[in-house]
Amino acid sequence: MKKTLSVLVMATALPAAAWAADYPTKNLDMIIPASPGGAADTLMRALQPGLESSLGRTIVVRNMGAGGGALALTRTVTAKPDGYTLTLANNQNFTLEGLGNVDFKYQDFDYLARITEEPYLLVSNRNDQWQDAGALVADLKKSGKPLQVGTSGVGSSTYVVASMLGSQLGIPVQVVPFDGGSPAISALMGSHVDAVVVNPSEVLSQIRGDRLQAVLSTGSERSDLLPDVKTMKEQGYDLAVSQWRGIATPAGVSDDVEKAWVAAVKKAVEAPEFKRFAESTGVEVKPLFGEDLDTYVTDMAEVMIPASQKVAENNNQ
Repeated sequence: MKKTLSVLVMATALPAAAWAADYPTKNLDMIIPASPGGAADTLMRALQPGLESSLGRTIVVRNMGAGGGALALTRTVTAKPDGYTLTLANNQNFTLEGLGNVDFKYQDFDYLARITEEPYLLVSNRNDQWQDAGALVADLKKSGKPLQVGTSGVGSSTYVVASMLGSQLGIPVQVVPFDGGSPAISALMGSHVDAVVVNPSEVLSQIRGDRLQAVLSTGSERSDLLPDVKTMKEQGYDLAVSQWRGIATPAGVSDDVEKAWVAAVKKAVEAPEFKRFAESTGVEVKPLFGEDLDTYVTDMAEVMIPASQKVAENNNQ
């Protein structure tokens, strides 16, 4: 009787198990919380061939940069947690919550993989004589003008970090939000803003080509790619924060979905084409998974959410 019951249970469970093991059985939607051409977009498109090869399905990339990524993340978190709607998660998952711009909490997502981690840079035009934070502060205090800083949209992590920089440096900052890093950089190169907050991978070619210059980095240590750029810490300021990008879904996906994406990311970051992309753009590939990733996400949330709440309070004063 027990053996017969076990066989019946196994037979009943088999279709569901087989269905889970077959994931994915259709194309996948990857919603990017940024405009085309920015760091998040170029990262996903560089990863896309390797991910599709591993998963055996087409990934449809959809850019939704409006609202600092609020639309993209809301669209993702309200989808069915079946593994077919995903997003490229980053600090926006925390800043949007802290600013009060969305109804979701960062815990409403399942974080499957971290792919990259890199500092934020404050970047200006090459003709500005701001070699470091000290020169910037001295010049602005002399002129009495606020620093106009271009960022991604309201709610983006660069928007929050720009405000954090103003507080740390003790200078007035006027944050000018765009629909992504790429249009913000274009505005800087056209002298429509004084500086931008971006990640190294977005501006490495312009910096190496002497078209733009990095004034400071928020990294905990100097980047090997930009060894001459001083960190905030070494210039006497209490700020060290990094941007990260990874794969997330609505909370509640199955273990099979997570396993499929972990395997796909591990394979994709080792693909020769992606390695060439990472080397040419300077993106810092630092995969992280499982419990280590859960701890990392919690730690980042505990930094970025209070910082975002402070920005919201200041904006409402």
